[in-house]
Amino acid sequence: MRATTLLGAAIAIAVAVIASPARAQPAEVAGQIKLIETQPPDMDRATWKDRRRDAARKLGQSKDKRAVGVLIRLAETETFDIIGEIAIEGLGNLGDPAAVPILQKIIADPARDKAQKDLARKALAKIGTDARPATGTGATGTGATGTGATGTGATGTGATGTGATGATGTKATGTTGAKATGTGGAASTEGGTSALGAGSLLGERPASDVPGPGALPAVADDALAAYERVTFAGGTANVGYDTARKRVDFDADVAGQYQKRVEREAFAWGWNAAAHIVAGYVNPDGPALTRGLQLDASADGEARLYSGQVYGIGRAAAQAQVNYISDVDPNNAGNTLKDTRSTADLQVAIGGGYGRVLDVGAAIRVRRLARTLEAARALGKRIDPTVARRLQLTWWALRGERSTYRALVATVAILREAGILLGEPDAGLSYEILNVLRDSQLYLRPSGVDLWLAVGEGYLKRPDQPTPIESGRVEQLLAQAAYGAQLDDDKLEISGGAYARLRLLAPANTPSPSAAGASARFRRFAYGEHGDPLGAIDVSASLQVSNDDLMNTQIGQRLTGQLGFTWWLNPASGVRLAASLGEDRGAVFFGAELTATYGLLDGTFAR
Repeated sequence: MRATTLLGAAIAIAVAVIASPARAQPAEVAGQIKLIETQPPDMDRATWKDRRRDAARKLGQSKDKRAVGVLIRLAETETFDIIGEIAIEGLGNLGDPAAVPILQKIIADPARDKAQKDLARKALAKIGTDARPATGTGATGTGATGTGATGTGATGTGATGTGATGATGTKATGTTGAKATGTGGAASTEGGTSALGAGSLLGERPASDVPGPGALPAVADDALAAYERVTFAGGTANVGYDTARKRVDFDADVAGQYQKRVEREAFAWGWNAAAHIVAGYVNPDGPALTRGLQLDASADGEARLYSGQVYGIGRAAAQAQVNYISDVDPNNAGNTLKDTRSTADLQVAIGGGYGRVLDVGAAIRVRRLARTLEAARALGKRIDPTVARRLQLTWWALRGERSTYRALVATVAILREAGILLGEPDAGLSYEILNVLRDSQLYLRPSGVDLWLAVGEGYLKRPDQPTPIESGRVEQLLAQAAYGAQLDDDKLEISGGAYARLRLLAPANTPSPSAAGASARFRRFAYGEHGDPLGAIDVSASLQVSNDDLMNTQIGQRLTGQLGFTWWLNPASGVRLAASLGEDRGAVFFGAELTATYGLLDGTFAR
C-alpha cells in the first residue's frame, strides 16, 4: 500500500513538472541579479546596460521571489533609464503584493512621467490592487471636445472615489464600481493612454492611416539601399568677381531631375534624367557685355554585377545641348558676336571596380528614432531589421502626403505593435518623433568606398561648330573614386571624390585633353534640444587640372574653397548660401552662391 502511494505521488510530481512552463533555474536567477547589481570588469558600460535590461526582463518572467526585491529597487531608483519601466512591468508579471507600495508611490509621484505611471497602473491591475490616489478622487480630465456641457464631464461612485471632472467632455453617468474614462483629453485613465494616446493619436480608423503591405513599394529582400526622387532646383544663383580681369560674372539656372537606383547584394542599377536651363552675364557693367543661355537635356544609366565587393560595370549616357551667346563690343561693332550652336553626345563605357557608396539617409532616420525613444525611456527593445524595413517602406509609401500626420500615426502603430515603444507617446515625445520624421538633413547622406576604372567609346556631334572641333568618335580611359562616412551619431559627415579622364586614339587636328580632379567636403549638422533640425555648415575644397595639346597650352589648374550653410525646409527641399574663394592660373576670384532646391517626391531605403 505504501509503495502504491509513493508511486502515485511520484507520477503526480512528474506530471506537474511536465505541465508547468519553463522557468529560470536558481543559478540563472542569481547570475541575472549579480549582472544587474555589478558591472563585469571585462564588459564596457554600453554593453552592460543592454545586458542589464535583458536580465531585468528575464527576472520579470522568472516567477522567482528573489527577483521581487531587485525589481523593486530598480523601479524606485532607475527613473532615467528604460530598465525602470522594465522593472515595473516585471513586478506586475510576478504578482507579488510586496510591490504594491512602490507601485502606488510611482503613481502618486508628480515627478514620474506618464509612461511609468501607466505601467504601474497596469502592474497593480495584474496584482489585483487598485491605484488609490491620496485624495480619494477619480482621475481628472476628459476629452478636449465632446457633446457634454462645460463643467462636470462624468460622475460616479466607483472604487476610485468620485468621478472625473473636466472642462469639457462627453457627459456620462458612472455606476457603482465603474471608473470614469476620458475621451482623449490631457490626462490618461486606467487604459494606459497618454496625452496623445490611442484615442487621439491613432484616431478612430488607424487602418486607414497605416499603409498595408499592398501599398508599400516593392523592394527586394536582399536590397542594401534604394531611392527614387524627383527634384527641382530653382533659383540657383552664382555671383563672382575675377581679380585678374577685374570683371563680375553672374549666372542663374533652373533644373529638374528624376533619379532612381536600387542596390542589391549581387546586382545594382540606376538611371537619371535631367533638364537644365542656365542664363548668365559676364561683366554686366563693363564695356564688353556678354550674355549666355544654355538649354541642356541628359540621361544616363549604369548597371553593376557584384561578386563580393568586386564588380563589373556598364554605363551609358546621352546629352543634347543648345547654347546661345551674345558678346557686344560697344567700341567696335565688327567684334560683336551673336551665335547659337547645338551639340549631341552619346557615350558608353565598360569596366570594373570595387566597393560601393550608399545613400543611408533612411537608415539614419531609424537610428535617430531609436535614440529619441531611448532618451525618453520609451525604447522597450532595439529596432530590429524587420521593423526598420517596414518603417522605411511605410515612409516611402507616404512620401506624397503634404502632412506628416499619417507618417506619425503609422510610425507609432508599427512601434507599438512590435513592442518597441513602451506605452503611447505623450505630447513631448510625439513632438520629438515628429521632428525625426520631418528631419530634412538626411537627404543624400553617403556612406562607403567606391572605385572603378572603365574604357569609354563615344560619338560627339557638332553640326554647326567651326573646325577644328571636338567631334566624331572618341575613346577615353575613365576612372572615378568616391568616399562617404557618417560620424558622431550621424551629426558629422566626411565625403570626397576624385576622377581622371585620358583621351585615347584621338584623330588628327582634334583636341585630346586629359583631366583630373579631386574634392573633399566636411558637413556638420545641428539640432535643437528636442530634435529640431537647425541647419548644416559645410566646408569644401576642390582641385581640377587639365591640358589641351592642340592649343599647345600648359597644364591649367583651378583650386576652389567654399564655406556654406544649408537650411532644409522639408525632406529634399532647402536653401543653401555659400561663399567661395579660388585661384585659376594666377587669377584669384571670389563669389557667393544661393541655391534653392525643392524635392517633389523623395523615397529612400537603406539597411
